[in-house]
Amino acid sequence: MRSRNLLIAGVFVVALAIVVAVLLPGLSSPQPPGPDPTQPPAPTPTPVPVPGNGTYVNTTYGYAVTCPEGWFYTESGESVWFSSPDKHEEVRVNTNPLSGQSATDTENVLEALNATYAEDLRTGIDAEWVSTERISLDGVPAYRSEFSVPIVDEERYTFVIRYAVRDDVIYSVMHTVFPPGYDVYNADAAPAAESFRFL
Repeated sequence: MRSRNLLIAGVFVVALAIVVAVLLPGLSSPQPPGPDPTQPPAPTPTPVPVPGNGTYVNTTYGYAVTCPEGWFYTESGESVWFSSPDKHEEVRVNTNPLSGQSATDTENVLEALNATYAEDLRTGIDAEWVSTERISLDGVPAYRSEFSVPIVDEERYTFVIRYAVRDDVIYSVMHTVFPPGYDVYNADAAPAAESFRFL
């Protein structure tokens, strides 16, 4: 199941890149060059236990997420994912800074993301769009989109993304909802994702 989650994360990164680079030209910062093939690859991030109080705080982007006891977090660039005691990813928070973004462009960014997700997830993991609604992400206007993703045979899981723009940054909070019996810890994924709050 981890490979499917990593694929979802990859599709998500592609969606953000499309929005930033194509739909919103001029808003992204210059990207650093790719890795030097003569250098050894960067080490894989290591999961770290969530602090004793259960709350992970990201001071760089100003948010917090509260997880159950025994969970781990892994930071990798502008993504942080939260995994259950068996190290299975359950929740992910991605941040994507937008240089020069103004409040009047926020709705355009959200609509562009919304339009891109359905196609990218369908193409990448055969996900079917289920619904999109306007919500609030800790008081900030946002969208919540749901997708149905095949597992095996007729079984599917739900992939939920909540995304908002605050202070020139796109915040995306994602979690999965598996059928009973697939992941004993998955019942905690939605509450952990919903605990997301700005500092």
